[in-house]
Amino acid sequence: MSRLLTATATVAALLSAGAVQAADRCGATTHMRFGETRAYFGDTLAACRPDGYCSVVVALPDPSGHAAWRQQLRVARPSPGADYLVELAAADPMPVTGAMNFTTPGQTVDPGPWLVPTSPGSNEFRVSDPILTRSLVSGLRRQRIARWNYQSLDGPAEAYFSLMGMTAALNWIDCRGAGAD
Repeated sequence: MSRLLTATATVAALLSAGAVQAADRCGATTHMRFGETRAYFGDTLAACRPDGYCSVVVALPDPSGHAAWRQQLRVARPSPGADYLVELAAADPMPVTGAMNFTTPGQTVDPGPWLVPTSPGSNEFRVSDPILTRSLVSGLRRQRIARWNYQSLDGPAEAYFSLMGMTAALNWIDCRGAGAD
């Protein structure tokens, strides 16, 4: 019985060491949830799905408790090496198509026609211009805070996103996409 217990413990230790080692190659402690490998970096959540889609999310909590989040900033790579996507979403107050701008210290971007709903009637908007997207991601890597101003059903609305951990999270999804895990 003692040998079986020792052998089982040894195998378990080796298996868990392999999992920790795999997570450490990209510099983070990870966990699985909703079928994704996830890691937290400050205020930022990074996640990768088995199909190669990876994203970095800053979600503002909903103080009313009606939703998991109130507003969300997402930077994603739909597949390893693909261009980044920048998406903004709001559950409350709901955004309507119209004037929006996105600000980081030293840079205010009016995406104008380049910020489009991801589907008709959606509360989620994506920057559709790849050059503007690269500029936004570059700014997100260098700053500590970002602001999204938008028109909602209730009038003007804004969301402030802490970018603490954004650079590390973007580096992590790039590492995961490069197959380093």
